Amino acid sequence: MTEHAATADASAHAACEHCATPLQGHFCHRCGQSAHNPLKHLGHAIEELFESFWHLDGRIFSTLRGLLVPGRVAAEYLAGHRVCFIPPLRLFLILSVLTFFVGKLTVHIDEGLNVNASTPGNAAILRAGSVAEVERVRTRLLAEISDAETQAAAVPGIGAALNDARLQIQDDAARRIAELEGKPLPAPTNRSTAKAPATAWFDRPWSFNDKPWDATSNPVTVTGWPDFANRWLNNKIGRAKANISRMGSQPDLFVQAFMSAVPTALFVLIPVFALLLRLLYLYSGRSYLEHLVVALYSHAYLLLVLLAAFLLSALGSAFATSWVGSLAGYCRVALWLWAPIYLLLMQRRVYGDGWLLLLLRYAVIAFIYTGLVVFASVYAALAGLTS
Repeated sequence: MTEHAATADASAHAACEHCATPLQGHFCHRCGQSAHNPLKHLGHAIEELFESFWHLDGRIFSTLRGLLVPGRVAAEYLAGHRVCFIPPLRLFLILSVLTFFVGKLTVHIDEGLNVNASTPGNAAILRAGSVAEVERVRTRLLAEISDAETQAAAVPGIGAALNDARLQIQDDAARRIAELEGKPLPAPTNRSTAKAPATAWFDRPWSFNDKPWDATSNPVTVTGWPDFANRWLNNKIGRAKANISRMGSQPDLFVQAFMSAVPTALFVLIPVFALLLRLLYLYSGRSYLEHLVVALYSHAYLLLVLLAAFLLSALGSAFATSWVGSLAGYCRVALWLWAPIYLLLMQRRVYGDGWLLLLLRYAVIAFIYTGLVVFASVYAALAGLTS
């Protein structure tokens, strides 16, 4: 009788199903295959599905807990204590997917702009129990509209959307005040009589060589580029033109496209960040891969901060007029103020600099990396427009 036939008569976990080696635990010491067969038990199948991507075990909790202490996980991992922590690249990928998935669910630039009675801001007006409260909520919402006009002036179509939002807020406030005072409800603002915004730049003809751009009859041509590169460029221009026109009435599409492109830009930035560390700590005795570990864990923490900010933003929107919303806003501000301090303390723990040299190196990294982040953001915006 062969070895395989002999082990087949044994119990289900007596021998490895792959190489027929007698098992001494849950994993084969010869080939490494697990004794659990996901095809025979639904629980094992679900466990394997999650483990293949998340690798959920006790390490994720110890890693996230350790990540809250500046530099602890990176220093321990570099010191050889790796068994307790999730590898940095895997952790970054998990947090990246999770963070931007949540971001796409919670960040919507037209939420509260294409307003109606069901939006959080307008619902706060309709729930107000006094004229003073209505006026307070109206003032706050109009101030947010003004801030949005300043911060998102470059977003296609944002001006018209914010103008509609302002008119809707004023209408809802006037109607609620009339209800509270027992007066007839005023007629809503006639949008056709409202001041129409100037023709948006994306509705104007795109020109090149003083003629309307056209991919066939008047394409953009870069001297010295091969034909396929110029075709690619004009294809991108055509996509951008079509997307910008479509996003003019739906600015949230731009936000969603931007959020989809950010993870790729961030992934490209990490090796550059590690290279900066390598150059500034040239005589530290650490290899580039060790600096890459520090870069990955640094960005993993920043992704945690971003994830928390997304969740707090959603919480603040859900409880816009209560103390919960105010507390969520304060917590969000505190998170972003703590982030640069965290990175400074992490750099000190990992590299052990004196404060003067530490601050000098940190300032150089911050200056260069801020420029790279701006460049990556522009790339993400362009990638979103041409996707």
